[in-house]
Amino acid sequence: MRVKLRPDAHCAPVPQGIHWSRGDRTFVLSGPPTLFTVVDDQFGALLDGTSVDEMVAATGDERSRPVLKHIVRALLAQDVLIDLDAAGPLPDRRSAEEHAALLCYLEANCAEPYRAFAAVRAARVAVVGGGPGADAVRRGLAANGAGEIAGLDRSALPESAAHATVVVLIDDCDRPLDLLATVALLAPGTPVLPVAAGPAVALVGPVCTDPAEVRAFLTVRARATDWQLTGVDSAAPRPISAVLAGSLAAQGVLAHVAGTARGPRTAWVVHGHAVQTTAVPVPRAGTGPVWRPLEPARIGEPGRESASEAGAEPGTEAIAPSPAEESAFDAALTARWTGLARWGPDLDLPQLPLSLVTAQVVPGPGPSGALVGGVVGPHVLGWGQNRASAGLAAGLAVLRRRAAEEWAEDLAQEGGNPKPVPAAGLTEVHLLVDGLLRQAGQEALARSAGAPLAWEEVEGIPTRTLWGLLRDFFDVPAELRRHTVTGLDWQLVSVVDEVTGDVLATQWGPDQASAAYAALFAATARAQFQASVRTAPQAPVLPPDPVGTWSLETAPQAEVDDCLRQLLARARGLGLQPRARRLLRDATAGELALPCGWVAPA
Repeated sequence: MRVKLRPDAHCAPVPQGIHWSRGDRTFVLSGPPTLFTVVDDQFGALLDGTSVDEMVAATGDERSRPVLKHIVRALLAQDVLIDLDAAGPLPDRRSAEEHAALLCYLEANCAEPYRAFAAVRAARVAVVGGGPGADAVRRGLAANGAGEIAGLDRSALPESAAHATVVVLIDDCDRPLDLLATVALLAPGTPVLPVAAGPAVALVGPVCTDPAEVRAFLTVRARATDWQLTGVDSAAPRPISAVLAGSLAAQGVLAHVAGTARGPRTAWVVHGHAVQTTAVPVPRAGTGPVWRPLEPARIGEPGRESASEAGAEPGTEAIAPSPAEESAFDAALTARWTGLARWGPDLDLPQLPLSLVTAQVVPGPGPSGALVGGVVGPHVLGWGQNRASAGLAAGLAVLRRRAAEEWAEDLAQEGGNPKPVPAAGLTEVHLLVDGLLRQAGQEALARSAGAPLAWEEVEGIPTRTLWGLLRDFFDVPAELRRHTVTGLDWQLVSVVDEVTGDVLATQWGPDQASAAYAALFAATARAQFQASVRTAPQAPVLPPDPVGTWSLETAPQAEVDDCLRQLLARARGLGLQPRARRLLRDATAGELALPCGWVAPA
């Protein structure tokens, strides 16, 4: 058996033997200090390709055979050596010298580098489209040793690309190309690598084999474009961005043909005045339905096990995301180029007496994949006792807005009536309670202005402290009004401006005290934000929701379960049967970590 050292392998002597590294993997080949001398003497032979017999002959000592056999076996097991007998036919010397860089890349990254070399040399690549990116693709493919490269016009398809190994499609802002229409002209299953070279950002997709995968790439392009157009970062300068995108596409073709494209499907985003590149995930096409129906009656049925019944101590089962869940939620929600929102620049936003967080909704595509084209998304305001809870509140507001933007097509299939309420929560139970409470609260507000709630009727020092802050520190002449909904233990409290009569905030709570605290907390947060505008300009945020459910995020699970059962019983008493749907995934962000969707009363 002949072996050859991979070109990206490195070694050095250590007290325990020989330290080896290759890529991101390291290990120690144990042995005495003289072991490195044995390997070092054979290093040139290993780089050129050798066998145990040849190395033994070079040492002139048959006693070295067991040691050399052990070294070869260990390095083969660690994939540091190439088994030349299994790597495919060796290229001739002239080809090896002419394409030394390609051969070095394949030997470092392929299990069978010489079969991959033959595949690359035999590859036929068609480049469709124009602009500086197309020229860069052709140059890169030629440098990579691709066998045949053809530049084609769309009018020449599909006959000219019938036998192509890969077709590179380039949609350049100066030379537009309809990627989906062009894919439709090709034979089914033809590997396609899409490139979108826009005026401000460029994207290079993974190799796609069907139109659904191309559509997935286009949704990523749309979201990334809106991230760029609605942000403050400089555009990637042309034609440099297009040239770099073309070079990345040539490398993508090489990885596909050679079989070195591993891991999740990713696209490259070329962005910024320094022409940086960032890899972003491309969700797989056809990963399941976008919406899933929920059955409120089943989720809230009396026999369902609540958190307290499942073993949590009474009063300690308050819902709060774990650090891992919070990190996953944050990563999916605000991931650059693919996320639903970006956190606002809150450095000048006061964090006392309450913690405030803003988030800007990125108006890119959801499951529909529509290109918005740089429409600036609104900002939402989240508040809490700390930054984590404020960020969670802002994130849930973003999810409600995304669900509201995406339900049009879903409602068209359902008849569209009655109008549903967007909802989000930490669990599906929270989602249902969130939507049903908001709907019931709006009905209560429409029926009456509520009963005044005097200072003496408000219990708790924290609640009275917030009321005092609102009146005396922020100069808001606030009064409280209580609303009661028949059949519900949860209470609804509004904060109203005594002078103008404007409703500043309305919040639900498990009881009157918690509802008053939540409403005053929300109104104080708004007043604190408005006060900050006087000293530091802030992006305008959306007005408060007509009805809020901030207490849901801290209420014990048993209280949330009981509230859902009461809401369903109330609906049955009114002759209603609530319906709900959950938005499972976003076209670019993928699976949504927290439930969101819509809830309709009937």
